[in-house]
Amino acid sequence: MKKLAIASVLLVTAAALAEDKPPPPPRKIDGVTLDTGNVLQAEAELAIQWSWDAGKAAAVSGIASDAKGHFEHTFKKWPGSVLVLAYDKDREHGCLFNITDELSKKPLAVHLGPLVKLKAKVVVTNPEIPLPEDITFTVALQEGNVDVIKVKGADKGLALRVPPGKYKLKWSHDGFRPILQDFEAGPKAELDLGTIKIEPTPISVGIGKTMPPFHAGFVRGGKPDLQISDYKGKWVLVLFWGSWCNTSSTQWIPNLIKFNEKLKPRYTNYQILMYHDATARTFDEMEEKLAKHGDLHWNPKDIPFPLLLDAQENGTVKDWGVSGEPTVLLFDTEGRLVKQARDYAMLEKALMDDSK
Repeated sequence: MKKLAIASVLLVTAAALAEDKPPPPPRKIDGVTLDTGNVLQAEAELAIQWSWDAGKAAAVSGIASDAKGHFEHTFKKWPGSVLVLAYDKDREHGCLFNITDELSKKPLAVHLGPLVKLKAKVVVTNPEIPLPEDITFTVALQEGNVDVIKVKGADKGLALRVPPGKYKLKWSHDGFRPILQDFEAGPKAELDLGTIKIEPTPISVGIGKTMPPFHAGFVRGGKPDLQISDYKGKWVLVLFWGSWCNTSSTQWIPNLIKFNEKLKPRYTNYQILMYHDATARTFDEMEEKLAKHGDLHWNPKDIPFPLLLDAQENGTVKDWGVSGEPTVLLFDTEGRLVKQARDYAMLEKALMDDSK
């Protein structure tokens, strides 16, 4: 939510400058925290985002109420509205409270009600792949997909309290399938989300093995059913990318073309492939998306290696579990997956070692 608020501030400021108007003035808010019986709650805290770790909550840049339950805060740049999550001192009562522009102009009354206690187990589906050391889930509101809580897995499980409502539980990490689970907290005081299964991607378990065949919808610069196995005897570097990504389109691909020009005079036993995800249905649509990035310093119709466009259904990106484009994979001369990285240097190192 903090990121959303900051983005809103930037948009407001940009619009004001465009109209040759001063940025929005600071906005001071003040109010009190109370329970549902209107009893003042001392040392409660409001924040745009919270973190839960080992069953304990901490506010990110929180606004604390004093010994009399009163709080005040000045926003240097008022974003227009702010959604805050409030907890009492013991983190046993709380609420979600939207401070609108109109409400911010008068004293606020933040009522803290009973919370729902959440718990869940976290396990990895493949015992050969260890869980990442830091497993941090995001809890977001279903309405607007607004992030409100970061919760760390404690002893491979989750423990936190939230106000009643509809939420999303989200998690992503390289090498694992993303988690996206809707749930509703309440009306019961406790909710067991059961076992959250962390599933390694085929890429993470595929090191040293051959991967499933490509399932591309279209191929430019190669045969329609092009596969990594077609290049047996050569090292193969595959860049997975999307034309929606400015960094991939304006930096990674031009750098890949330069990298290829650097290697060509010295090596012949390699092949580079570009694999576009399924966010474009045709090459024409891909080029329309690319045009929005401005000067690319490369021509989509004239690249020195094959370009594959993922199938719309059951495509390779989903099948392999590719995430976080751009992603770079290296395959050895037998077609086995060697490494996943975010650079091209691994291909040059492999070629150098191979030539010794």
